[in-house]
Amino acid sequence: MARGTACRIGGEAARRVAASGGREHPGEEALRRVVGTMPAPVWRQDWRDHPLRRPVDVVEAWALLAVGAAIWVGAPVAGLAAGWSMQSHDRAVAVEQAATRDRVDAVVLENAADAASSGYDEGRGIKVHVKVRWVDGDGQRGQGKALVRADTKRGEHTQIWLDEKGRVTTPPLNGTDIWLGSATIGASATALAAGTAAVVGIGVRRVADRRRAAQWEYEWRRMGPDWTRGHA
Repeated sequence: MARGTACRIGGEAARRVAASGGREHPGEEALRRVVGTMPAPVWRQDWRDHPLRRPVDVVEAWALLAVGAAIWVGAPVAGLAAGWSMQSHDRAVAVEQAATRDRVDAVVLENAADAASSGYDEGRGIKVHVKVRWVDGDGQRGQGKALVRADTKRGEHTQIWLDEKGRVTTPPLNGTDIWLGSATIGASATALAAGTAAVVGIGVRRVADRRRAAQWEYEWRRMGPDWTRGHA
């Protein structure tokens, strides 16, 4: 875009020189030299050697390079670190739960279909809470509600888990639970890090564009009057 604009300006300057009988304004002469020797666009050559490079271009280039590194390297590393940390945490929780929870046999005290109106746990499939009765390892009797399949009948047996206080609880975490938890956290951390870096990159580009526009406006205000007087 910059090259095309400069070429159009150079062509206009050449037409003005021809119309004025061959007399060329000093500013037009300098512009003609720049346009005549202008290399390929910035994206086709090393940006560090481009004659139209500005300090803001250098800052923007390094910033976007850092953003790219954050997206392609930093984000995956952050995701792996988060997933690994979550996996270590869940493994410790699983060990603790296995040591403090006991599985016992319980008798269902009502038909699951009759209790379905109270709702079911979608996270565990089509299951409902029903009243059950059990005897723990110490011979203590207990009664409470536990999740069973929706087709379970009264009098059937089911396996439940009890915590240290003898209350019905969930089973300890297993390998699948640990893997899914770490994978979810890792993927979320990766997406969050990459998204944050992308937003920063967009912000850097917008700030740099505003800075370039302001510099172009300043230079045009400085050179415009001389250009106008030269053709008055």
